[in-house]
Amino acid sequence: MIELVLKDGLEFKNPIVIEGFPGVGLVGHIAATYLVNELDMPEIGFIKTDMIPQIAMILNGKVLPPVRIYGTEELVVFVSDLAFPDEKTYHMATAIGGFMKDVNVSTSISLAGIGLANPTGKVFGVGSDDTMLSKLTNADVEVLSMGSISGGSGALLLECAHQNIPSLALLVETYGNRPDPRGASLMLEKIGNLIDKKFNTEPLLQEAEQIESTLTNLSNDVEKQSTTDKFDTMYI
Repeated sequence: MIELVLKDGLEFKNPIVIEGFPGVGLVGHIAATYLVNELDMPEIGFIKTDMIPQIAMILNGKVLPPVRIYGTEELVVFVSDLAFPDEKTYHMATAIGGFMKDVNVSTSISLAGIGLANPTGKVFGVGSDDTMLSKLTNADVEVLSMGSISGGSGALLLECAHQNIPSLALLVETYGNRPDPRGASLMLEKIGNLIDKKFNTEPLLQEAEQIESTLTNLSNDVEKQSTTDKFDTMYI
């Protein structure tokens, strides 16, 4: 079962829809959450489903559903704190695709990461047609010539293709094995180009520096411990 529960009295004017679900490096989730906070977007609904664990998220003492919908007349953002299992992404995409068809979205934007050992900071894009590819080019996004997109983002792109919904995806290079605020900040720059907004991503960059510093310290500690262990074994 999956159901989109929306507040009464909502009106939309060919909105842009952005999907930020958990994925590689959590870049999509981080970028979408940051965008919602920066634009002070109101929560307008949630997804009710038995396809993910029933976990109540807590923020500032308040209970939040794990899959939330934020929006205005012209911009709607889906944010999920939990990933849908691969075998359930079809149902999730069908439900969101139906909503997008009903409100006649102008563009669906999916956010995802490309896991690499040594990311260079590039952001790639894919589009459903030539018009969407032109949008990417105008937003200074390099078009991905070949590859594949799995998970919720891939399922939603397929659903948009089936329903002829104008769609594109942004994919940023990321380490993939840890949350990547730096990658999310690079993605936000391109999102801003696409929706004509500017975002101050300095807090994300500061968070990235803290994570990188922590990882460096951990690596140094492990290296020191390894050196100490080797020294001690000489006396066994």
